[in-house]
Amino acid sequence: MSGSARNILARSSMWEVLRMDPFSHALLSFVLGQALQLDPNAQIVLIISSVILDVDAISVPGWWTSFRFHRGPLHSFLAAILISLTLSTVYTALVRIPAEAYIAIALVSLGGSFCHIFLDLLTTGNMAVLWPFSSQRVAFDLTHFIDPAFLGVNLLASILIFCVKNDIEVIHLVTTAALILLTVSLGVRYYERDVAVDTIKRQKVYADSELVPLPTFRLDRWWVAAKTPSEDGYQYEIYSVDSIGHKILSHRTVECPFIDYVGSAEPPIDSPHKAVLYSKRYKQVSGFLRKSRLPSVDVTLSDEGNTWHIFWYDAFTQLSEGVSRGIIVRTDLDGMATVSFSARANA
Repeated sequence: MSGSARNILARSSMWEVLRMDPFSHALLSFVLGQALQLDPNAQIVLIISSVILDVDAISVPGWWTSFRFHRGPLHSFLAAILISLTLSTVYTALVRIPAEAYIAIALVSLGGSFCHIFLDLLTTGNMAVLWPFSSQRVAFDLTHFIDPAFLGVNLLASILIFCVKNDIEVIHLVTTAALILLTVSLGVRYYERDVAVDTIKRQKVYADSELVPLPTFRLDRWWVAAKTPSEDGYQYEIYSVDSIGHKILSHRTVECPFIDYVGSAEPPIDSPHKAVLYSKRYKQVSGFLRKSRLPSVDVTLSDEGNTWHIFWYDAFTQLSEGVSRGIIVRTDLDGMATVSFSARANA
């Protein structure tokens, strides 16, 4: 991988960790704690429990650690319960809170963890919330990781609460207004998502396609992908839609053949179909596919004719971030392969 590609990948990795999650989770939990008039200990536990699940985003060894584990088992309901109970037990022991207050602290901790999961479900990052009972991943695709309205309302409410300090009536007014605005914001996103899909349906006919709406950071801008089966894979017709103006702003086609090819993948690897299927045996690729919203692949044969280059990427990430980052598998005709991470700036 070139130095510039590594830099792009490093920046993308950091952005993955520093997206909406920790700030919005913490600010919302502070606003909720003030609305419920929690005591200082319960408020602290609520804030910690609302962000602690994102510990799986810490990628000290590298980008793959963050990608592989973030929004994995730790973002399931079972893990949230276990972590909340552990957190409340440790906190009450360290602060020496009376034993009779443990249940209240535990309930607050559970509320913070479940609130975290609920907010993450609203975004495009799918999660296996029923792990280990089910591996099915869920995402509601309602809001982008960066939601200016959500973050802005919580930040403003937090600042106002600090300014008025102990004026309970004003704090109650501020928190009530903030929660109403947040609900309205999500309602607008829900409505605009449907409008974006209807805009495509009115102008294009995709009888055999699945329409996948995906949000941007703006309320009035959406990606809508028409996912059509093609050549043992898919063809994505991806539209940028102005949901308020009811118009299509741009369009591009992404071909990703052979993704669902089910033939033989044993050497010799003498076709692009086999090359793609052979690459899926690696856990890095299978993990990438589980989390990708619009999984895509480019497969080429080297000029010498002896090495396949299979680059797996997410077309949605490519559009939303301006960079294609993913996994490249290089395999010769005899099946000797190497797996690495790659990134390339979009043309």
